[in-house]
Amino acid sequence: MNRVKERLQTGGFVLGTMISEVTCPNLMRIFKAADFDYVIVDCEHGYFDFSHLAAMASVANGVDLPMIVRIPSIDRGMITRLLDMSVDGLLVPMVNTCEEARQIVHYAKYPGLGSRGVSTQRAHTGYNPPRLEEYFEMANERTMIFAQIETREALDHVEAIAGVEGIDAVVIGPNDLSIDLGEPGNLASEAMNRAIDRVIQGAGRAGKTSGIITSSMEVIRACRQKGMNVFSCDSEVGMLIKTARKVAASLKENA
Repeated sequence: MNRVKERLQTGGFVLGTMISEVTCPNLMRIFKAADFDYVIVDCEHGYFDFSHLAAMASVANGVDLPMIVRIPSIDRGMITRLLDMSVDGLLVPMVNTCEEARQIVHYAKYPGLGSRGVSTQRAHTGYNPPRLEEYFEMANERTMIFAQIETREALDHVEAIAGVEGIDAVVIGPNDLSIDLGEPGNLASEAMNRAIDRVIQGAGRAGKTSGIITSSMEVIRACRQKGMNVFSCDSEVGMLIKTARKVAASLKENA
């Protein structure tokens, strides 16, 4: 079990960030050095190909930085390839029902929990697989699955989604959720606050944890106070833009 999964199970603070389009594998070393707990590589909106992902996963494994991939849809082929290249988990957008959550687990977990396709002489076993029964248990324990809550429908089913065995956390995608709530981009609305409370309470009743993906540190602090513990803050592009603007503004101010 990796340290992120351990903290999820004990309610500890877990901080990640999104990699949205920069394909440099050494970003993993950078975010490890910056003391992030994990990274999410965005394949829902990003344009990474499998060779990019394999190189990034290799470096992430080497520096012990858990790498989660946000997949564009519940697709057996993509899930199998990603897990076989040794990514640590999946973030799945627009999970609206427990049936969808069960389908993700079915594709991502080996027998005992699911029906993941088996090919063991690959990166995910270090090219040195143990006995299958032993490896199935190890891999199922390692692989994390985060279900993204982004619609009113998902809010109605959040406890059932969180309660699916194999789902580790339910994570709010606030931009899409705010749109579905009729308050586009307003993360401070009463509707969003109620939604956050529903996700925390639903996850808690299911014995699971919850979180949010946002660039707002204020929102993260507020959600942490409410009881959330898994967060993804900003992205490599967001941090680059903010720092670049700050440097340029500072140097041009009295030029």
